[in-house]
This record gives sequence, structure tokens and C-alpha cells, in this order.
Amino acid sequence: MKPQTFSKFVFILIAFLILAGQSFAGKVSKETTATIRETIKEQVKHPGFYKVKDNLCCADVTFTITNEDKLLVKSIDSENEALTGYLKEQLSQILFYKLQSPMNQHYRIKLSFRLV
Repeated sequence: MKPQTFSKFVFILIAFLILAGQSFAGKVSKETTATIRETIKEQVKHPGFYKVKDNLCCADVTFTITNEDKLLVKSIDSENEALTGYLKEQLSQILFYKLQSPMNQHYRIKLSFRLV
């Protein structure tokens, strides 16, 4: 086999492997992310003890869902330690049953609370 032909063959083989790997990789459906968002919205309520200027408090949460259907918090970015502790406690109690997505993926959600 000529070196030029061999290099084309290797290039095509690598391109095929990359494309095939992407098609078999687990993808999160829109239904799954909506289910996760709705479950969190239903189960995490406003922390009544936390009041700030303009009655607004925010937290940026990164988490995964384990094979045991539990929400595992990776990080919480918030300006208030009490809010961080409250969210860790509330989020650790959430269970997801029969999600249609691959587990152990990282999710990120921004939680904003406003007193009305």
C-alpha cells in the first residue's frame, strides 16, 4: 500500500470512529432536563430566614444524579453560607425515579428566590 493511500485510509478510519462514538454517546433529552428542573422547583422552597436587598437571593448549583437516583451536589456558588447550607440540605433529600438519561452527568442550575 502506498504511503499516501495508507494515510488517507487512517484519516478516514479515525473520522469514522469519532463520528460513531458521538452517535452512541449518551445524550440528555429535553424531557429529562425538564423533569429535573420541575422536581427541584417543587421540592426546594424559599428559605424564609434569608432576606437581602430587593428580597432576591441566588445560587448557582452544579450537581449529578447518581445510579441510585440521588442528587449529588458538586458545588454551590452563593454569597451567603446559610443559603449554601440550606440548599445542600434540601437538594440532598431529592430522589429521581426512572429518569430516561445517562446517569453521572453534570447538570447546572441557577436558583433565584424572591419574596413576593
